[in-house]
Amino acid sequence: ASALALGHQRRDVVEMNEAYAEGATSAIYPIDACCLAKAYVTAGIAQGHGLGKGPGPVVHTEFPASYRYFPTISLDPNVPPAPAFRPMTSHGNATSATDEPILGRILPIVDTVEWVEKLAKTPGITDIQLRIKDETDPDRILERVQKCQKMCKDANVRLWINDFWKAAVDAGCFGVHVGQEDLVKCIDEGGLEVLRKNNVALGVSTHSYGELAAALGVNPSYISMGPVFGTTSKEVAFDPQGLSTVHKWRQLIPPSTPFVTIGGISDSAKAKLNKESGADCVAVIGAVTQSDDVAAAVCELNNAMNNGNVSA
Repeated sequence: ASALALGHQRRDVVEMNEAYAEGATSAIYPIDACCLAKAYVTAGIAQGHGLGKGPGPVVHTEFPASYRYFPTISLDPNVPPAPAFRPMTSHGNATSATDEPILGRILPIVDTVEWVEKLAKTPGITDIQLRIKDETDPDRILERVQKCQKMCKDANVRLWINDFWKAAVDAGCFGVHVGQEDLVKCIDEGGLEVLRKNNVALGVSTHSYGELAAALGVNPSYISMGPVFGTTSKEVAFDPQGLSTVHKWRQLIPPSTPFVTIGGISDSAKAKLNKESGADCVAVIGAVTQSDDVAAAVCELNNAMNNGNVSA
């Protein structure tokens, strides 16, 4: 079933003539194949019709294309599903009656206090992610996180901390973002329970079908996927995913869960392509930090993610 599904995906990529076509498809491990096969068979069972007294035949369907049938990986199959993290909604799903925080259309990722201070004062910024790469001392990390949290709180901006969940909790930050390896570390240290207890939102990175199933299993506030395009901002073990994978991930993630894309989204035109493919939010780095006019770049990115308008 998984081989059939992958063949179907490969044909789709060829028909779309997409340059970036290797991401999730080039990282097929047994866990990815099992997830695809489970989704395929579950969809076939759901659409089967009984011909007699016994169960109906399993229908041959298509490449898994619905969150209703895609599996989740549970931390413990003997206990009920984990409670959801702080819920958020996307601008596309928000209504006048929405109580949940609305995730911004763009999520700038920066690595210094100075950039957090600058962006917190920039119109159109509602969320900032701090990714600390040059420090390992817990006390210094906490000090930096506390400074950034105060700036963001004063500006009514939500601060997300990459990986360092303990510092985020101690500083009272809105959210934490983790990759798959740091998600495992957080689980082993009992961090998920601490984050839920403190009502801290959680974002989780994914790059493959198995990782998507694992992310869905912890019920995060949002799920991200990348790299969509080639990127030099961070060494990644996955090839560019391409826009076809963005479209596929949106099908496999419940519509109530905001979907963030990242990687090589260097301008508003690429942001628009992600929006059209199903992304609710784009995480950006160089599109903002390398711009000559940060406020103008933020405005263009927001417009591209709002109604698809891109400045000439």
